[in-house]
Amino acid sequence: MSIHLVQPAEPDSENRLRSKRSVSLLTLGAVVGVVGTPLAGITGCAFLLLGFFASDPGVQTASIEIGNVALYAMLPLLLLGGFCMDGLDRARRTDSRPRTMRGPKRSLAIAVPLGFALALLLHSSPASAQQAIFNILSTDVLDRGKVYIELDAPFKPVDPMFSSFVPRVVVGTGGRIEVGINITGNIQPGVDSTALAPSVKWKFYDGGDNGWAAIAGNTVTIPVRNKSYSAGNYSYAAVSKTFKAGTRVTAGGYHFSPNVVAANAQRAGGQFAIEHPITRRVTLAADWMTGNHAGGYFTPGVIYKPHPKVTLYTAYSIGNSGAGNGNHFVLLEVGYNF
Repeated sequence: MSIHLVQPAEPDSENRLRSKRSVSLLTLGAVVGVVGTPLAGITGCAFLLLGFFASDPGVQTASIEIGNVALYAMLPLLLLGGFCMDGLDRARRTDSRPRTMRGPKRSLAIAVPLGFALALLLHSSPASAQQAIFNILSTDVLDRGKVYIELDAPFKPVDPMFSSFVPRVVVGTGGRIEVGINITGNIQPGVDSTALAPSVKWKFYDGGDNGWAAIAGNTVTIPVRNKSYSAGNYSYAAVSKTFKAGTRVTAGGYHFSPNVVAANAQRAGGQFAIEHPITRRVTLAADWMTGNHAGGYFTPGVIYKPHPKVTLYTAYSIGNSGAGNGNHFVLLEVGYNF
């Protein structure tokens, strides 16, 4: 009597094939999101600048429209990248089963570039700091060489309707200092009053375990289109205290030079914020800048981190004055740490 040994079929071969396909799609989506976001931002800013300085009205209008579309495209691209990177992160943590080595050359040809891509996409840095709460600057600063990009999109879907966007880039320079630039004043409907706003923030005290921190900063506003003034300035200083439960309270003061937030007048006052983490991904927060001017709003909302590199902000801004006459709007923001 002869005994035939039958090699059992691999029970999870189909599941592994599906898993490989899912990882491939997630990797593709992550690459599209991570690469496409800065490309869309650069393209949008380039077309906006072309529109600002173009002498032909047709070229000006077309360039600004293309720039707007490119900048708005940053939001879905960031969401795509964050979703796919989160999926890759989960796959990396849960799928630890050994793989059979079949065809060493082919395996290396696939594993090396895929591993390199995953390392780039999934590497998280402890310097993934939140640069602002909603409208008030936080006491976080980027480490040297780190880059943070953000797109703010305030809008109101009911009368008086409007929409706007504010792209910005922040870079850590070392010494607890970061510099950045905002592009403000792009509002629809209406006449754009676009301005470039370079900024600097210095964290001059970091108490570490005691939870205290202090910052000072300055933003220069330079109108470049439909100017109503030549240049303006926003300066501020603030301290924060982080408690053991993770709650952080921030308080400080500010000063705006004439015309920045009020026509032919300077403004000064207080700015305050509170943040309370609900989970490691979700934080409830609110900030408030005092005063009856273009920056005076109380803004409560939710901060959500679907991935260590991606931060989503959803809030509602209520004006210190004129709230009963429609001075309130939705604020959406998305940020990405490189």
